[in-house]
Formats: sequence, structure tokens, C-alpha cells
Amino acid sequence: MPYRQAYRWLLMLFPLIAVAFWPGYWGQLGTAPFALHAHGLTATAWLMLLTFQSWSIHARRAHWHRTAGLATFIVLPLFAAAGPLALQGMARLWRTNADPFHAAFGSQLVIADMIAGPTVVLLVVYAFARRRDRERHAAAMLATALLVLAPIIGRLFARIPGFPHGGWAGFGGFRLALQLAEGLTLVIALNLAHRSSTARFGFGLAAFATAAQMVGFETIGRTSAWNNWVMLLTEIPSMPMALAAGTSTALLLWWAWRNPLAVLQRTREPAPPATLV
Repeated sequence: MPYRQAYRWLLMLFPLIAVAFWPGYWGQLGTAPFALHAHGLTATAWLMLLTFQSWSIHARRAHWHRTAGLATFIVLPLFAAAGPLALQGMARLWRTNADPFHAAFGSQLVIADMIAGPTVVLLVVYAFARRRDRERHAAAMLATALLVLAPIIGRLFARIPGFPHGGWAGFGGFRLALQLAEGLTLVIALNLAHRSSTARFGFGLAAFATAAQMVGFETIGRTSAWNNWVMLLTEIPSMPMALAAGTSTALLLWWAWRNPLAVLQRTREPAPPATLV
């Protein structure tokens, strides 16, 4: 099986997530809005499921692996449904100048999250359709974890004492920290995509999304036209957006599961059994 140590790397993300998002989320669970809960908990659930899938297949627990794979039909649509809620919540914090951080970066962060969320869904749909090709499937599934690296690393960079205009109490260095984190994520994704042609789509798409976030944050995200669109986002009813995102994701997963893409075999040996990372 490919990427035998992947689950170990995924496990390392959880303490980093706790530290990076402690001031903005985990440290204020009692007062955090519903949208933030929905996004934070579903994203964490997805990473936990991904980690378990990676471990179970390498531990030869195929039954657990398949069961966890089927759980994707629940976790991923919930994650997708939470996406518009989180975007709208961030947009409203920016619009109302609720705090200095969101007043400065809320509008630009909307464009970054608008790229990341659908990319995760697309990668998993591709992975489902390619589940008979173990490496393509594994690469696409694992590539979803790369899209959380930049938000984690960026927040950690910005809180390093002595970081330009940063420190635990400041956020002025967040822009530089986020771009450094995006750049590091891009290098990792490109390196993984370069290692194997069968992994190129999964990690390559993660690299493309990361580059699009970097460019969008500094260009489109800083225009008045974008700000006007973010203002409009705050006025769209929340539940129809969430329902549409969750339902469409579930339908795409079902389509990919029922219609796996054929894998060209170089030999006449039968195709390997279907697996999930």
C-alpha cells in the first residue's frame, strides 16, 4: 500500500491545530457562534476520519477501513454544508468590524476558504471514483489534508515571539505569516505531485488550489468589487446555501461511488480490490 507512514503525519496535525486555533476557537467554545462550531467540528471530524482510514488500511483492518470510508457519506456533506455558514460568519464579522483581525483580513480570508472547501470535495469525489487505483485514490484523499496546513502554520508563525508585527497578542504579521505558510504548503504539494505520475492529480490539485489562494488573497481579495460581493454574501439566507452545498456533495459522492473510473492495466492481472485510504 502507498503512503504507509501517512497516518503518523496526520496525527501530528492535531496538537498543532489545538495550539493554532486555541485563541480563535478552542479557547472560547462557550461563546463561539454556531457557524464556527459547524466548520471547526466538521473539519476536525474529517481529519480524524482521514487519519483512521489511513491507519486502518495499513494495519490490515480492511473492514474498519471500508466502514470509515462509508462514513464519508455523512462527514463530508456536513463539512460542505458548514462551509457557507463559516464563510458568511466571517463576512459578517468583517462587515460589522466586530474585531480588529476580521476587520483587517475577513474579506480576503473569504476567498481563500471559498477555494479550499470545494477543492476538498473535488479531491474526495475523485478519490471515490478512483478507489480501484490505490495510489491515485490515496494521493487524492491525503491531498485534502494539505489544504489545512496553511491556516495552521500561518497562525503558528504569526504567534512566534519576535515575528514581524506578530507575537501572541498581535495579528499584524498574519498576512506575511499566511503567505509564508501557503508557500511552504505549495512546495510540499508540488514535491509530492512530482514523485509519482499517479499521484499528480491529487497533490497537483492541492498545489493549484494553494497557489490560487495565495494570488486571490493579494489580488481579487483586496478589490472593492470583491468587498461588495462579500457584503452581498452576508445578506443571502444561510440555510439554503448550507443545504445546497451538503446535498450536492452527497450526490457527487454517490455518483463517484456508483461509477468508479476504469483503471488501465499494464498487465492482464485482475484489478486490485476496491479500497479507501
